Amino acid sequence: MKWSRMLLTLVLVFNSTACVLLKTDERIDVVVAATDIGAGTRITDKDITIIGMPVSRLTRDMPRKSSQVVGYTTKVPIPKGELILLSKVK
Repeated sequence: MKWSRMLLTLVLVFNSTACVLLKTDERIDVVVAATDIGAGTRITDKDITIIGMPVSRLTRDMPRKSSQVVGYTTKVPIPKGELILLSKVK
């Protein structure tokens, strides 16, 4: 009985600490299409905009700076407002 209470207490403390450390409301910059960008189009500064996104949704495929996509060519069409993923440019 004592072990189960201790284990439950440790789990609750761990979860509480993790929630505080993760700061789920923190946002980070990501690059999105400011206009519809056709496949095979070389991306310019006018084609993109930077928006804030929750850190919890960030993946390695999401560029955080315009320099990571400007000058690159799209592999597929990217509609206005869609994230420009590194896998969609070359």
